Amino acid sequence: MIANGDIIDFKEIPNWVPLACYAAIALGTLSGGWKIVKTMGTKITKVTPLEGVGAETAGAITLFLTAQMGIPVSTTHTITGSIIGVGATKRLSAVRWGVTRSLLFAWIVTIPVSALVAGLIYLLVR
Repeated sequence: MIANGDIIDFKEIPNWVPLACYAAIALGTLSGGWKIVKTMGTKITKVTPLEGVGAETAGAITLFLTAQMGIPVSTTHTITGSIIGVGATKRLSAVRWGVTRSLLFAWIVTIPVSALVAGLIYLLVR
């Protein structure tokens, strides 16, 4: 809306926009959130409650610092890195590197696939 010139400031965003975003996030979490939780908590490395606190704290500090510096980062990438770090502190073999490689590959492929899908939708809507 800002890029299109419909509004000038984020404060002018209509109420339906954040509500639609919240609904989309909630539906995504409902449909596949359990799989993400399972992957993060058991498939990368086995995370105990204390290790979970460590990973969440490291992720929160990282996100806070990058936000203060104005650096855009993904919360998912940040917490995944924190979980890998927690697993690596036990021993490097505690991390399932095959799963980690699959995640990295998925992240790399996501950007061009998203661009392609967005372009196709734009062409259809236009």
